[in-house]
Parts: sequence; structure tokens; C-alpha cells
Amino acid sequence: MQTAKSEIKDPKLTNGHSTPMHGPDHAAGLFDGHSKVGVGVYDGLSALLAAKWHFDFVWVSSFCCSAAAGLSDVGIIGPDEILTVIRCVHRSVSLPIVVDIDSGYGDPVKAFHVVEAMARAGAAALCIEDNPISKRCSLYAGYDRELVSVDEHVARLRAVRAGVSKAGSTCRVIARTEALVAGLGVKEALRRATAYADAGADAVFIQSLDATGSEVLTFGREWRRRTPLFIAPTRLPKITKKEFFAAGISHAIFANQGLRAAYSAIDRTFSTLAGAESAQSVEPDISTVSTVATLVGAQKIVELEALLAQTNGVSAPARVKTPARPVLQPGRKPAGRNGAKAVRKA
Repeated sequence: MQTAKSEIKDPKLTNGHSTPMHGPDHAAGLFDGHSKVGVGVYDGLSALLAAKWHFDFVWVSSFCCSAAAGLSDVGIIGPDEILTVIRCVHRSVSLPIVVDIDSGYGDPVKAFHVVEAMARAGAAALCIEDNPISKRCSLYAGYDRELVSVDEHVARLRAVRAGVSKAGSTCRVIARTEALVAGLGVKEALRRATAYADAGADAVFIQSLDATGSEVLTFGREWRRRTPLFIAPTRLPKITKKEFFAAGISHAIFANQGLRAAYSAIDRTFSTLAGAESAQSVEPDISTVSTVATLVGAQKIVELEALLAQTNGVSAPARVKTPARPVLQPGRKPAGRNGAKAVRKA
């Protein structure tokens, strides 16, 4: 018979979610030389769905986390909110977690402390961009794009590497350049990316708004796989993964499609409910309660309760529904022998 201690260590029962068994070097699976496809998440439920559909990694996106909080992606969400999401995702799934940390939330000293906390929380890789601290999402229109100098971003990268080292983590560092978004061209993007790799970045992230894909594909070919290369082709929906990988891009992220799909579904459902007489009008088109309960591990809570009851030497609590009290129709006699008989016949 197993001891109580060993039984409670059963990974399927520890938290009622999936089985998050992170290895000693969780980042190794992210950078194993093979092409990877990730998806943007912003809470435990979206992370569980990412695991269900076997994505290679998850991307904790500032765009998605900001939108989920009802805010614009302009640097309002801070490291504490992102840390909460990292911990939630890390608890729920065993996929590598890549975290969007914008431009580091402050000067290099602030970046050092933020990174140390996120590495300890379970991040497999942290992505820091060469936007100013007052960042504006690269997908938003109407902004003049100015980037910090190469030297300033290199200082950030050194602080990030020091923070990871302080945490004793194998977390990797991804340097993101917005040179193409700022209209500075492929040559400048390559110059910046080279400087960032030389400063110790484990990978480079290139962003572009060119829907033809020409800029990204050209950058990928000219980068020649000097480091792994990440993209989030939100504005390049027609370019295939095969095309990206052939150009030397190693990691592609569907960064915000999940949140945008959730927005459409909720908006459609609420619109119908606003004019409906009952919930039946939307039931055929939405998930059942049992479907959601299964994904979030409701049954595992029952198993955990039973296990805990055994380890305490008591029987598992019986969760038997109490029968509903009969409701008498008008004219029936109240409860009593005759009344009860009348109810049973009814």
C-alpha cells in the first residue's frame, strides 16, 4: 500500500487541472532545432485549449492580456498582471511558456527584477522589444514609430540575462526588433538583430505589417539561421507555415487569434441574449457546461477529495443529491399518510 505522501504526489490529482510536469530545462524543448508553432493565451482556460490541440508552446501576449482586462495594449498592463497569468498558465499546462514583456517595464534595473520573477514563475523564454517604455502595440494604426537606440536595447538585454542568471533558470532571452514596423527596412532590422544576438540574445523576433510577407521572408533568408527566429504573422494571414519555415523562420505564433475568436463568439452570444426570452436561443451554438467542466478538471476534484479522505483514514464524503420535496397541486391534502399516498399516485 502506498503511503499518503506518495499518493498525494500523483500529478493527475495535485491541482485538478491537467498534468503540468515541467522538466528541469523546460526551455530545451522550445529550442531543440525543430520548427515550432505556438498560440497566444491569456488565462488558464485558453492555455488548456492550447494543450488540448497540441501546440508546441504558448505565448503570453500583452495584446491579449491587455484586451482581456479591458485595456489598450499601450503599456498599462504591468509585470504583476503578467506574472499572475504566467503562474496560472504554468499551473495548468506543461507547454513551454514564452512571455511578451514589452520593453521591460522600465530601466534595466527594473527589467532585471521583473525578469527574475518571471523566470522563477515558470517562463521558458522572455521576449523584450526595442520600443520605448511608452510602447504602442505594433498592430495599432496612427502612431509615429520611434525605437530606442541599439545601445539602449543592448543594455536591457544584458539586464534580462542577468535576471535570468540570478533566478538560476534556464529561461531563454528573445530580442524583438520593431524596425520593419517603424519603416526602417530590412537592412536596419538585420543590423539591430545582429547587435542583439551579439549581446547574448538566444533568439530574435521580427515583426512586420507587410501583408505580402516579402519583408519577413527576406529577413529570414538573410538572417541565415544565426539564431532561432520568431514571428507573429497576424498581418500576414495568407503566408503558410511551410513558406515561413523554408525562409529560415523557426517559430511561428498565432498570437491573438484565440482572443479575437472569443470576442466574436461572446459578442454574438450576448447580442442574441439581449433580445431573447430564454437561453435556449443560444444553447445549440455554445459549449455545454460539462464540456467546460471536463477541460478544467472538475472530475479530478472528486478524485482528489476521495484520495484525501483515504489518506486521513476516513470514508470519502457521500455527495448524494437530496430528493426534491414534492409540490402539491391545488386541492391536494398536505403531507401525511393520505397526502403522501395521493402524491405517489399522481
